[in-house]
Amino acid sequence: MILKNKLKEARKKAGLMQVEVAKKAKISERAYQYYESGERLPDVLTALIIADILNSTVEELFPLYDNTKGE
Repeated sequence: MILKNKLKEARKKAGLMQVEVAKKAKISERAYQYYESGERLPDVLTALIIADILNSTVEELFPLYDNTKGE
């Protein structure tokens, strides 16, 4: 199951590459790629760290609902 998130958009807005986010978050680049592709979800602490790196919030990066569908 692919889970929707806004990591890629936030990362590009921050002007960072995947490897840069991964290094700053002290996770593997592959782990970050899994998160960005929606194949996996980070644990709470990792999500908070990534949100801080991307100058965002966990709620913005991992929305509970897809607001584009009017839900």
